Amino acid sequence: MDIYLTNLTNSDRLRFPMLPTEISIKIANQFANYTILSIGEVRLPSGTSLDSISWNGILPGQKRVGAGAPFIFDWQDPKAIYRWIEQLKTQYGKPVKARLLITESPINCDVYLSSFTGTPTGGYGDINYSITLIQAKDIKISTSGNQAKQDRQPTTAAAPARPSPPAAKTYTVKKGDSLWKIAQSFYGKGSDYNKIFQANGSVIGSNPNLIYPGQVLTIPG
Repeated sequence: MDIYLTNLTNSDRLRFPMLPTEISIKIANQFANYTILSIGEVRLPSGTSLDSISWNGILPGQKRVGAGAPFIFDWQDPKAIYRWIEQLKTQYGKPVKARLLITESPINCDVYLSSFTGTPTGGYGDINYSITLIQAKDIKISTSGNQAKQDRQPTTAAAPARPSPPAAKTYTVKKGDSLWKIAQSFYGKGSDYNKIFQANGSVIGSNPNLIYPGQVLTIPG
């Protein structure tokens, strides 16, 4: 069994040189502890997503390698590993996403660094550390509520469009015509002759009784 952590920003991969004795996995409101050294089958409930994964471990110093410790894999300077993990801290207000893989287990998911502490200790140059990772979950923001709120907003009915006035007509005066007669023909009553007179002052002049054949009169609507 191995634990790998990959920085998804630059694809740099870290293999933890020593396995912890125990990993704590938080699922919803329950905790499950798995003993890594007694490797066994690990099953997570179907359809359950992880909330957080944490463990305490040792970043072994170089003197341990010299002592021939068989449980150290792919040794690296513990200070370099410490700096590597610190790169997962939030950068410019944005969390750095990583991929956690624990072989021989179903854990292979994207995570964010929640907390990490390290304490130099012992005569081997070790750094004892504790780490907590939280699963990276996409958050979908639904706008349906806002849309529903907008739908509930009172709306003002558009004012009906004002109908356009009817287009003016023209009439050519014939022999025997009078404004009364023309108004009777267009409006149904001769008393409306003044409409025609007012609209054609420049043609008729000041006397509504003086119109002549051939004059073109505007007949307002």
